[in-house]
Amino acid sequence: MTASVQYWRLPEEEAAMIDYLSSRGSVIAMPVRRVASVDQLVWRPVSEALEEPDPTFLITPGKFAADMNVHVDEDGVAANVVTTPALFYARGQFVDQRTLTSTSLSVEWDDKPAEIVRWGRNVMQWVRRVAPGSYRYKHHRITAKADAARAAGMEMVF
Repeated sequence: MTASVQYWRLPEEEAAMIDYLSSRGSVIAMPVRRVASVDQLVWRPVSEALEEPDPTFLITPGKFAADMNVHVDEDGVAANVVTTPALFYARGQFVDQRTLTSTSLSVEWDDKPAEIVRWGRNVMQWVRRVAPGSYRYKHHRITAKADAARAAGMEMVF
């Protein structure tokens, strides 16, 4: 079963998520990208990894780093975002000065350890608390700051 939470938040609000994740113990992240060899797939503390400008990351408690699964093809090596016990994080970004894309966390729960399922559900519940409003559809969330920016004319897109 797949779970996800999609929401709009301003880029500066990402710091609150990093603080929350860091408060949950050893939480690590890795950009989702193709590299030449598996040794280039490096987990780092979430606060360091999210300093990178990449649009997508895997985020997990540190103890699950060794359980990463990889996908290899003619284009290189990448972490398998479906089978690795981690949340897939797609960061919302400005398209231009007045247009913001949505942020999302998603995961495929099937065949994941119970501990990662509990952890992931807690993270998604935290997001729902900090993004209590809904926008366009009931299940799409928005933070108060993003909603104020929307009301002031910012366009929110997927």
